[in-house]
Amino acid sequence: MLTAAEVAPSFHMRQRIVAADLPRLDEPCVIFEHHGHDSDGKPFFIYTVGGYLDGHPLPEGCTVGGDVIVINADTREEADAMAAMGLLDSIVAMEGEDDRIADAAAALGRLDSVGALGRMEAATKPAADVSDAFVRDAAAIRPLIGDDIVLSSGARPDET
Repeated sequence: MLTAAEVAPSFHMRQRIVAADLPRLDEPCVIFEHHGHDSDGKPFFIYTVGGYLDGHPLPEGCTVGGDVIVINADTREEADAMAAMGLLDSIVAMEGEDDRIADAAAALGRLDSVGALGRMEAATKPAADVSDAFVRDAAAIRPLIGDDIVLSSGARPDET
């Protein structure tokens, strides 16, 4: 049976920032908000984001796009470390995103220069016969997935 104490609080009314704001945060931090247990009795911890955005302090803990950070861990100390490292990893990833997108667009241009037939031939060759440049370019366009760009390059990494 679920009791009221095991239900996480609502964060819908909290101020929101968007993921693109993360690299602009000064002194980013995670703010512990709640500890509870899931339906299997495992502990979870909820965090929001704090810091200064463009020189202005964020009020209370902010959500990122309306989402909170949920960490499954055995102890609060472990959860604190995981939440902080996750926020830092997200900021680092966001900071390099523009460069990765520019690299991906350049790789897409190189792949387009061989045409669809050339890409399909390269994608279906045995791995030993595929050029390193094609492999690098196919991997480099991954940041563009979701922007209506499709490249046939064999099995997806999660299917191997």
